[in-house]
Amino acid sequence: MTTVTPSNSAALLILQQTRSAGAVEQDGAGTDALVATANGLDGKIGSAAQPTQAQSKISESFFSVNHVNINKLKIDLIERAGKALGVDASDYGSREEFSSAMQKALGKLKAEGGDMAVKSLEKELGLDKLGVSIQDVIDSAKDPDANDKLTKALEKQEGEEQGDDNRSEPLSIVSDDNGTYRPAGS
Repeated sequence: MTTVTPSNSAALLILQQTRSAGAVEQDGAGTDALVATANGLDGKIGSAAQPTQAQSKISESFFSVNHVNINKLKIDLIERAGKALGVDASDYGSREEFSSAMQKALGKLKAEGGDMAVKSLEKELGLDKLGVSIQDVIDSAKDPDANDKLTKALEKQEGEEQGDDNRSEPLSIVSDDNGTYRPAGS
């Protein structure tokens, strides 16, 4: 009969524990896959899952740099027009107060500089390219959510920039001396 010394029995115990732990891990991996398949999550486990085409398009429309928000362009133009008239939107508590102050500033500009001053201001803001007047911008400031002349002009401009077939073309962006970004050519 062979006797096992205490030092050999300790090594044997360690080997047996290591071996049984490895067997449990292998069984656990198979069990996880089986449970996932049974619950209908077969292809959805892991970090390598790719988004569907629809999910990609939705993500692109939300996070694309080329996505143009007409309402944001409109509000930006209204604020720039206000600043050009010497009226800052942050100084007023409501749209009505802001648009009223813009109207007064326009009246003062007309009285002091005449129609030439107004035309110059419209050209400076790029309103002449849009085919709208400073008065159209002030009217739009009263209700920025309205589908007015300014909104239609901005939609038309963006439609022309995107092309007739509505494909998204890259938009060239330039920065002025103040660090403000704007579309090139505007």
